[in-house]
Amino acid sequence: FWAGRDVLDLVHARAWVVEQLLLLAWRKLVPFIDGVALVAVGGFGRGELHPGSDVDLMVLLDDDIGERLPRAEIEAFVQMLWDGGFYLGHSVRTVAQCVDEAQKDIITATTLMESRLLVGSRTLFEQMLEVTSPKRVWPAGEFFEAKFAEQRSRHERFHETAYNLEPNIKEGPGGLRDIQTI
Repeated sequence: FWAGRDVLDLVHARAWVVEQLLLLAWRKLVPFIDGVALVAVGGFGRGELHPGSDVDLMVLLDDDIGERLPRAEIEAFVQMLWDGGFYLGHSVRTVAQCVDEAQKDIITATTLMESRLLVGSRTLFEQMLEVTSPKRVWPAGEFFEAKFAEQRSRHERFHETAYNLEPNIKEGPGGLRDIQTI
């Protein structure tokens, strides 16, 4: 950064390095099972990782995973990341749970829209994208209204100003979240 490199290059490179570490840990600890996928969501799903940001992950499961669920292996994976100093935002959801959560919460819907498959079942990932797509969950007009309401609520939490003694450059008015929303 101080040498003048483009900030976008840096946040993409940072995400790439973290992704390589995650893939190494996943492949070491979690066996390939059809019906399981590791998905990057939110900013990490966009391939961006700012300093101090959490690594947003979702373990996506087939609705009929049943006894095939590698629970202990997934727990070991998450534990290894926490022990390794990663600041995680993570969830474990079936496709049906993704739909339910996306319908209830515009933030969850947005993170799923910004997701990308890291490893695992591409078919499962594409199925999740299809059933949580805007045409299925949040039509464009409703999505826009909900995102605008979310922005107003967030601005109210930060007193409608970017000029606080310690402004929140991520969540406050005019911050990173507003830029991402645009």
